[in-house]
Amino acid sequence: MKSDVLGSGESKLETAISYLLILGVVISLFLEVIGLILFFRSYSNLNILENSVAFIRGENFFSFVRTLFQWENMQNSSLLFMTLGLVVLILTPYIRVIMSVIYFAWKKNSKYVLMTLFVLITLTVSLALH
Repeated sequence: MKSDVLGSGESKLETAISYLLILGVVISLFLEVIGLILFFRSYSNLNILENSVAFIRGENFFSFVRTLFQWENMQNSSLLFMTLGLVVLILTPYIRVIMSVIYFAWKKNSKYVLMTLFVLITLTVSLALH
């Protein structure tokens, strides 16, 4: 009976999601550490709050990500790395929900597709408004 549980689609989904979450956190941490090292090399301290360049600006998350990749923001690589780390960390659970919607649609489980679509819409609206 235990082998049936380990081979089931749900356990494969859970495994894939756990790897996604771990990978997202590790990539985010890696980008943050690189950004902090570059920031320290550029400014000889880690007083990020005293540097007005470090303040995050934007109407919502999606416009913030769009402005992040504009040319003037690419000039300060330390802040770019730190901000990308935050973006990856924020998008990790978002991608997890997208994976779940695709999986449940593939399995033709309409009840869970509707529930995960509701979560996806809620997350999207939340990111669009804040």
